[in-house]
Amino acid sequence: MLLGVDTGGTFTDFVFFDGKDLRFHKTLSTPDDPARAILAGIEDMGLDAENLHIVHGSTVATNAILERKGVKTLFITNKGFEDLLIIGRQTRSELYNLQPAPPEHLLEEEDCIGISGRIDAEGNMIEALDPADAAAISTKSKEYQAVACCTLFSFLNPVQEQAVAEALAGDIFTSLSHQVLPEYREYERAATTFLNAYVGPLVENYLSRLADRLSTRHLFVMHSAGGIMAVEQAGRQAVRLILSGPAGGLVAARHVGEQLDKTRLMSFDMGGTSTDVALIEGEPGITIEGAIAGMPVAVPMLDIHTIGAGGGSIAWQDEAGLLHVGPESAGAEPGPVCYGRGGTQVTVTDANLILGRLPANSRLAGSMPLDVKAARAAMARQASEMGMDAETLAEGILAVAEENMAAALRVVSVQRGHDPRKFSLMCFGGAGGLHACAIAAKLGVSKIILPVASGAFSALGMLTGQRQGDFSRTRRLSLADGDALHQSETIYAELEALARSAMPSLPLDFSRHADLCYQGQGFHLTLPFDANLQALADAFHVAHEKAYGHVLDQPMEIITLRLKATADADTVKLPEITTATSEIDPSGQSTVHKVGHVPHYRRAELRCGHELSGPALVLEKTATLWLARDWHLSVSPHGHLILRKS
Repeated sequence: MLLGVDTGGTFTDFVFFDGKDLRFHKTLSTPDDPARAILAGIEDMGLDAENLHIVHGSTVATNAILERKGVKTLFITNKGFEDLLIIGRQTRSELYNLQPAPPEHLLEEEDCIGISGRIDAEGNMIEALDPADAAAISTKSKEYQAVACCTLFSFLNPVQEQAVAEALAGDIFTSLSHQVLPEYREYERAATTFLNAYVGPLVENYLSRLADRLSTRHLFVMHSAGGIMAVEQAGRQAVRLILSGPAGGLVAARHVGEQLDKTRLMSFDMGGTSTDVALIEGEPGITIEGAIAGMPVAVPMLDIHTIGAGGGSIAWQDEAGLLHVGPESAGAEPGPVCYGRGGTQVTVTDANLILGRLPANSRLAGSMPLDVKAARAAMARQASEMGMDAETLAEGILAVAEENMAAALRVVSVQRGHDPRKFSLMCFGGAGGLHACAIAAKLGVSKIILPVASGAFSALGMLTGQRQGDFSRTRRLSLADGDALHQSETIYAELEALARSAMPSLPLDFSRHADLCYQGQGFHLTLPFDANLQALADAFHVAHEKAYGHVLDQPMEIITLRLKATADADTVKLPEITTATSEIDPSGQSTVHKVGHVPHYRRAELRCGHELSGPALVLEKTATLWLARDWHLSVSPHGHLILRKS
């Protein structure tokens, strides 16, 4: 009895698998207490939580950081480095702005203290922690809910951080950099360690309360790299949950791509609050250069690009009279005007409703009626202020939103040297199907895949993830060094032992990667590790030329060794649907602005072999597809909708 749960900013999605059939459900999120929406959804579906294995994608860590609502955190480092997190890298997001807005920090100067003691660049202790400093941090820590400690070269020798942990008062949440991220680059390591402490108690308490309230058989959490971890681990490694929800969609997209024999995909996940896009070439990309709230997050995570564009994105006008859409969202409370929950600012969902792409008699999430009258009145009021009618403003809202989303897809494709025309667009999320055809046309894409459970697709991904752990260790090893291979094997053996202790009683498979660069370079490329170091060097030359357009006649070195441990698991395999024996008849029709009357089809009635041509609307409980003119739809044996440009 498997249940995938994805908590989003507007809706909480559910996918239930009983070993044979899939069921989908959607309910409004409850941002003040996400567990309430989960409990309500389980009750609505008539499920017994005690018999469920639940995999959860949580936004608790992400929202706490973005909203600056983490716990009061003490940052401890070496003397002279107290302002490490405040100074950062001194990079500017607006290079030519002479008066840039100062960044907003998550901690103040009085929350940072420096301690004596020092480890050198070889891992040798050259100065021990002063007992007076140990007593001082014990006293100071009583004022805080969490402590983050990052000292120089602790990834080579953690003794100083261990001494700090022993000196702390009481049972305080403690985040040590040699445990969170044993890698070089002290700023990235410090930022990741701090964020882990900043949201750790919140995540730990939330998951603990959720487990108690559900009394479920097993509760797992999806992490940012696309694997799942036990709830006990997730609480201590909260920073690994930054992309917990969106990761589920990318995992499911890869699964469906394999089923359709499509290895080159652009994923497009449009929900109520945001849109997440990514590129898949066989496997989703992994990055260690993520960021949130202006701070780097250097743990491995799926390479997902997110923008503030969703069904609830609010339309507004700037001082020059230009129309903008997002990034602010109406969320679940009050939501778009058409939700009838007190919203007054028009959104993308309101625009779709007024233009007829959402039929007036639609019920979002299968049960929520839409207030067309309120949406039209609000749209007309704002349109009048801009000197136009309601339909023209609604068209403008969709045009701006669709251009923003197409631009996000260009970031992960064109800007990285990929031709989007060679990829299929994997479209999901509750609002994705309404804009898929328009965005594909902007990118020159001729094929769209709308997978099964597209409106709750990230929740489906929760059920296709594997138990997975990521481990790393920085060591600078020259490929020309005759002992480099031996040292690498020794470190990998230590990482494998660490993986077995972190994931006990599980049969593990290991994959090895390494960060490499030319000596003196400040950036690296991550490649599969090859015990043949010459082959590894050749592969690096090829990757460097592809990434930067040139190679150098310089020695190469390994910077960081990485190990991914996965445990085989029985994941959900989508059942095949029945084959059509006759053509499908429309279930109704409605009027779409500037198109006229268009037929409605229910996705639940579509079978393998059915074909449709646009314009048409395909309706399901968790999503709606606007099949534009000149697009043709067919159904795969597993129920995925395949759209092709005529």
